[in-house]
Amino acid sequence: MKSKKLPNGFELSVLAIGTNLMGGEDYGPPDYSNDEKYIKAIQDAIKIGYTHIDTAEIYGGGHTEELIGKAIKDFDRKKLFITSKVAKEHLKYDDIINSAKNSLKRLGTDYIDLYLLHRPNPDIPIKETMEAMNYLVDNKIVRYIGVSMFNIEQMQEAQKYSKHPIVTNQLKFSIYKKSDIKTVKYCQENNILVTAYKIFGRGMIKTDKISLISHLSEKYNKTEAQILLKWIISKKNMIAIFKSTNTTHLKENKDIFDFKLTCEEIQKIDALVPSL
Repeated sequence: MKSKKLPNGFELSVLAIGTNLMGGEDYGPPDYSNDEKYIKAIQDAIKIGYTHIDTAEIYGGGHTEELIGKAIKDFDRKKLFITSKVAKEHLKYDDIINSAKNSLKRLGTDYIDLYLLHRPNPDIPIKETMEAMNYLVDNKIVRYIGVSMFNIEQMQEAQKYSKHPIVTNQLKFSIYKKSDIKTVKYCQENNILVTAYKIFGRGMIKTDKISLISHLSEKYNKTEAQILLKWIISKKNMIAIFKSTNTTHLKENKDIFDFKLTCEEIQKIDALVPSL
């Protein structure tokens, strides 16, 4: 799997496997009915060549992390990159540390590669939050830290109190949904990786309404999903996250390194992104 590297040495695969709704809705309760299906899907993704798995403590009320722990137990942990997120309700100092340690237990690992603040919480001082994140890195509980759904001002406040670089911001970025383009550009210009999610919108990709994507799909003999993923990873300091439990789609979505979109084509797709 190809990766992108920041000047500070941080490196991340350009494609990540999302796990939201595997094992239940956000905050739970856990849904155990499809455990074997999801464990196999994660294992299949790893066998296909995906190394970056994204999750969060709220997914399935913590059960999603348990599923990942079961899925990865027979793989070489050092070859995997696990991202998890602390809930916005847990951004006080002690709560963050407890959340991280609980995630470790559920994941069955002794460190988290990348730990994100899932959402900003204006009711908890960011200084307190970042002091806890600093503690996690200093004590090797997590290797790197980042944020999710933070705007420019919120990111700058977090950076102000962080001893360690904020290496990524997970942001919605899609031609189907309004996106915070200003924050995306800020990250790109300040060597912070944008982890783009909800690239395909929700549910099926309705590319019949967007002739450009259909045209590019035909031109390059690729699926619409492949075109959109290629578009994302062709952009400066951007990587993509998507969820799939379909082995065929997992293989297809990885098969995007044998063609290039032109600069003009990338710009034309950019123009389709609706701004907030």
